[in-house]
Amino acid sequence: MSSTLNFLRERYGAVMTLDQLAETLSRKPSGLRAALQHSDEAWVTALNARKTRIGRRMYFPIEAISALLDGQFQKENE
Repeated sequence: MSSTLNFLRERYGAVMTLDQLAETLSRKPSGLRAALQHSDEAWVTALNARKTRIGRRMYFPIEAISALLDGQFQKENE
């Protein structure tokens, strides 16, 4: 297990909200929301495939976020 995954698990638990993901990526939540809705980039498509919606809230598994931050995201999802 990577150190990034351990850090995210200790800080956020099993999933991250959109606001937490935006904070982690140093983006505004509204900008991240727009990117997730309108972008055709590979990382966005793969994140959208892994997200879960409960009501209006979006949740992202920390394994997907960890892979994105560690640079392994493209390799796993191609």
